[in-house]
Amino acid sequence: MASNIYRPYLFTGLHILGWLSLGFIMLFYIPLTWNVVLPDAFWLWQMIVLFLLIVIFYTNAKIIVPKTIIKDNTSPFLIWAFLAIVAMQFIAFLYTSETDLHNKISLVLGFKKYKNPYFDNYVLTLTLLVLGISTSWAMLQYWQKAAQHKQKLEQDKTMAELAMLKAQINPHFFFNSLNSIYSLTYTDIEDSRNALHTLSRMMRYLLYSTEETTTLLKEAEFMKDFIALMKLRANSKLTIVTDIPEKLQDYPIVPMLLLPLVENAFKHGIHATDKSEIYIKLLQNGSNLEFEVENTYFEKSGTSSEGGIGLTNTKRRLHLIYPNKHTLKAGVASNGKYNVKLQLNLE
Repeated sequence: MASNIYRPYLFTGLHILGWLSLGFIMLFYIPLTWNVVLPDAFWLWQMIVLFLLIVIFYTNAKIIVPKTIIKDNTSPFLIWAFLAIVAMQFIAFLYTSETDLHNKISLVLGFKKYKNPYFDNYVLTLTLLVLGISTSWAMLQYWQKAAQHKQKLEQDKTMAELAMLKAQINPHFFFNSLNSIYSLTYTDIEDSRNALHTLSRMMRYLLYSTEETTTLLKEAEFMKDFIALMKLRANSKLTIVTDIPEKLQDYPIVPMLLLPLVENAFKHGIHATDKSEIYIKLLQNGSNLEFEVENTYFEKSGTSSEGGIGLTNTKRRLHLIYPNKHTLKAGVASNGKYNVKLQLNLE
């Protein structure tokens, strides 16, 4: 925040320092190293040149370049540069003619004759240098602003997409959970009440603890509540095995990242008449997290290599939030079961 506040003053200070340095070289360093007494017209001419160079620099950077090169219109810029050079040479010719500056300097320095009274190499060099630096500076500013604008658009797009993905996940989860509780009301009223209490706790977590990030410990507890809720609905042919440590190192993690993988297992890995198995394992080694979900694979269940909306959304969220920090593999394993394995670095 502080750097953003002082940044305009920093740029202004750098510009002032740059012009002071050029002015020192033009007015003091080079003339004083000659160890001669120069006429007053020379000092006035140096100040005039410095002033004209400042005018050319900011006119070129603030007006000409934005209206020509940045808009892919190079011809007017070349015309402007040519006219600026000609104008500087014309002003130099008028001044030196009126003040006889070239001859005076030649006498002071011991020259017999100035090389070319109609063309000033010194002014040409400075004009080209200022035009080049100001053009580069203007283009660099334009590219920086364009890059910042692009980054801002990408951030806005990412945040909007994440909000959409999270909005897709939450209703999907609640729909499945409410169906489970609804089924319980026909078999066990007490279990259905407990399930409603569990669901209300989970809803409270989603409402108040998952704005942007949550903690791994809270997310694991939330997942355990979901599994407990789904066990109430499970039939005798379903076997659920979980390996989730009670103690976890509490790293920050985005909410509802792991749950869709568990949801998919319950949605696609349970059969009404055949035996079904679901295996859920969470392993942590410092900031490295390994999460595995495996379920019985039924070809007619609709599970594909893509894994449905839950797995698709999880892949997209991982790509947006944890780029280059995760690996996610999903598909039918060699044992004939559908396996999803996520490795994630939470740092």
